[in-house]
Amino acid sequence: MSGHVERVLGEIGQSLRPMSEAPRDGGGILAKSAAGFVVCHWDADPLKLAGPAWVEAHDAERGYFDSYFIGWLEPAMLKLWDYATLADLLIAFIDDAQACGDAKALSILERRAKGEARAD
Repeated sequence: MSGHVERVLGEIGQSLRPMSEAPRDGGGILAKSAAGFVVCHWDADPLKLAGPAWVEAHDAERGYFDSYFIGWLEPAMLKLWDYATLADLLIAFIDDAQACGDAKALSILERRAKGEARAD
C-alpha cells in the first residue's frame, strides 16, 4: 500500500512498532502486513502448527512469522478518535486502496456509499 493510513496514524501518535518489540506473552496485538491489519497473538505451542507463531485463534490452522508483518500496534493504546480523524483515516484508506488496486475494498466502499446491502 502507499502508506496514507500509516501517515495518518503517525500524525495522531499511533505509529507502528517493530515486530521485535511485540509481546510474546499471549496478549493480542494489531499486526500490520502488506495486505492489511491482523488481530493476533503469539502462541508458543500451537495445537495445529509445527512451532511458535502469531495466530488469530487458539486452534488456528495457519500462523504468521514476524517477517510477514511490517509492524504492530498495541490495541489497548489505541486512542478514541473524533469524526475529523475518522474521516482522515477513511480518505487515507481509500487512497491506499486505489494506489494498490484493491478492487475488493473499493467495491465494498462503493456498495456501502450507494446504501446497498452487504453481499459478502
